[in-house]
Amino acid sequence: MQALRAMSAIEDGDGEGVVVDCCCGHALLALGCASEANATRVVAIDRSEAEIERAKRNVARAKKEVEMVGGDGAAVDSVDLRLGDGLSALRDDERVDVLVVAGVGANTMARVLEEGGCGGSGNRRGSLKRVVLNPPAKDGAQVRRWLHANDYRVVDERLVVENGTMHLILCAENETAATKRPFTMRDEIIGPCLGAQSPKESPLLKLYVKKRLEWVREVRRQSSLNLTRLERLADAGDAVAVSRLREDVAHYDEMEAILLEFFGVNVEEQRRNVEAELERQIVSSFEGFDDNPTELVYKVVDPEESDGRLGICRQFLDEDAANELLSSLVSSPPVTWAQRSIVVWQPDKGVTKEVVQPRLVSWAGDLPYKYSGQTLDPVPVPEVLRRLQTAVEAKCGATFNHILLNRYRDGDDSMAFHADDEPELGKNACIAAVSVGHTRKFDVQVKSRAKKKTSIFLEHGSLMVMDGSLQHTHYHAVPKNRVPTNGKERINITFRYLRGPPGWRQDDDDATTSQV
Repeated sequence: MQALRAMSAIEDGDGEGVVVDCCCGHALLALGCASEANATRVVAIDRSEAEIERAKRNVARAKKEVEMVGGDGAAVDSVDLRLGDGLSALRDDERVDVLVVAGVGANTMARVLEEGGCGGSGNRRGSLKRVVLNPPAKDGAQVRRWLHANDYRVVDERLVVENGTMHLILCAENETAATKRPFTMRDEIIGPCLGAQSPKESPLLKLYVKKRLEWVREVRRQSSLNLTRLERLADAGDAVAVSRLREDVAHYDEMEAILLEFFGVNVEEQRRNVEAELERQIVSSFEGFDDNPTELVYKVVDPEESDGRLGICRQFLDEDAANELLSSLVSSPPVTWAQRSIVVWQPDKGVTKEVVQPRLVSWAGDLPYKYSGQTLDPVPVPEVLRRLQTAVEAKCGATFNHILLNRYRDGDDSMAFHADDEPELGKNACIAAVSVGHTRKFDVQVKSRAKKKTSIFLEHGSLMVMDGSLQHTHYHAVPKNRVPTNGKERINITFRYLRGPPGWRQDDDDATTSQV
């Protein structure tokens, strides 16, 4: 409130000073301006009859309190309360030196200013010395864009928190063509005045920029997903919409770079460092495997725990074949993708909880598959996957009859630690997986020692095999990816052999054998 009053102040020596407070609500700002802002007259306007009645009570109470201490109530009398929508409550010839619009969003502010003759070449620009706007902080960029487009220059900005919500106060003055300065994206999203500060100088500004960064990343993520969906339609989607979304994503990338720069982060340097670190981690993760990228090589993960092995063939598919397979599974998929709910155990609380899987899944074969409280109904194995299965079987010397596909749409899609130890898979099941798309980290963790973990990276076109007692002694997971995926998906095609329907047990085969 004090900052609003200060920005609404009328300079001495300018003659009559008229402050107009649109959307005045309780009129406390108007009363403060009348007594402290050197205003000769204050007009407080609101479209709500209830708010005007409340404002009248506040004015009467203020006058009574002034008179009780022997003061002059003339300042309070200068507050003129009016019922109306915006500046429509003023006569055309009434002067406005300072216009205040507080407590409403950017769209309402723009409407009040434009309809009141304060936008562009409006009829009130002649006497108007400044506008003081108090939107929610999240609307700052939109308000600054409007001000610049209508030839106003922001001369002061402040952040305030009221009732747990952050607000922005902007003071802007008329700008001529001779004084107009370039308006950068940094000016728009951080502010020309706020942007001159550093994170150390203003913890509130630091929080504001951090929240803007979180918002930018989320809307960019949604735009990237929408763009990916449109681009993968059989008819390439709506070309205009695709072009617009590409521009949006590029715009959000630029915004992120500016916001990170505020914290001293160079985005290009950060990207290079992240890529270099990822490459280092990938190389390191394959230590202990024979260095032969086109052959399937094995490593016993934890010899002291079990004979469970990981096998890896980093170049099982060449790049063209991997690209074609990925495209066939997303552009015109021969399988049905679905996001399902599963039941997970929460050991810290001792209860189970139903959650939505953070990825898409599909199941192909003859039998249904049951895990984590859900049952996947089978669809016939499409020809493209049957050919892939034949190649996988030849490479790893095992037989498979069902395929589980997991589709990770971006880095936020993941798979929690678990073991593929359903009874119908039998003992010491062999499971193979072909990965196409963005490189993702794959973690293997000993069940008996939660902190002992082995990680490898599943690259585009790679084949990974788990066999021996690995499913009985270890968990595995695909964690969230902290490295930007740039809109690239990853699909993991896992091959397994089901020995019977859900609920089948090893003893079932043993009993059959004994009867024979």
